[in-house]
Amino acid sequence: MGRYIIKRLLITIPIILAVSIIIFSLLYITPGDPAQMILGTTATTEELASYREYLGIDRPFLVQLGDYLYRLFIKWDLGDSWVSQMNIMHEIKLRLPRTFAISLYSILAGAVCGIPLGVMAAVHQDGKADRFVLVLSSVMHCVPGYVIAMVLVVIFALKLRWLPAYGIGGIKFYILPCLCILLGSFSGMARSMRSSMLEVIRSDFVMAAKAQGFSKRTVYYRHALPNALIPIITQIGGQFANALGGTMILETIFSIPGMGLYITGAINSRDIPIVTSSVIFLA
Repeated sequence: MGRYIIKRLLITIPIILAVSIIIFSLLYITPGDPAQMILGTTATTEELASYREYLGIDRPFLVQLGDYLYRLFIKWDLGDSWVSQMNIMHEIKLRLPRTFAISLYSILAGAVCGIPLGVMAAVHQDGKADRFVLVLSSVMHCVPGYVIAMVLVVIFALKLRWLPAYGIGGIKFYILPCLCILLGSFSGMARSMRSSMLEVIRSDFVMAAKAQGFSKRTVYYRHALPNALIPIITQIGGQFANALGGTMILETIFSIPGMGLYITGAINSRDIPIVTSSVIFLA
């Protein structure tokens, strides 16, 4: 186990390095002049040239990339924002816990809802419960997250006035964003749990347990369920990683000052240090 963990950690190093190079290269070739966007249209040619030199973006690509990788991996310095001049590491420390909390609560709630539904569908295969779960999960899987978000805002914030539509504060500000991710994650969880449970139910050891006279409840929930949960636990980890990246749109819709809103604002203003640093953290 120790060797496996060390191996996985070592593999992470070239992955992060590759992500760093790719995101820096993409932002380099993306159209737009950061100096022009920061100083505005009233800046003179001399002011723009001076500010490009100050930012270091007037140098060749390889020189900029080498300096960026040196600061990141040797000096462990994410730098400051080009627009706000605030320290990026400090901003990430404030925003990352909010994004992390939304993703974690959503995936855990999705597992709590999706796993029982998947088990129920497998146990009652081809029955009404099975068809209900399949139809519900298919519909929720097809609906985009931003559509769910707008519907929830209209119902619970504008019509019923039970929950706030935007901002950050107490636990009630997290309910709508978490519910959006939950509705998307539980559908995939339910379908995967159904497939895994059906596969285990058809296995030899379950057939042997039935032949020994155990009740269906004992066979399904004591023998089959623990084995069916193994691939689902792995899937939960993958869905959590996807949720971290998927909160970008939701944080913009709900105006939550997390990593998603931070990256979106930086992309719009061509604040390259924020974008590169945030993407590396999420990776």
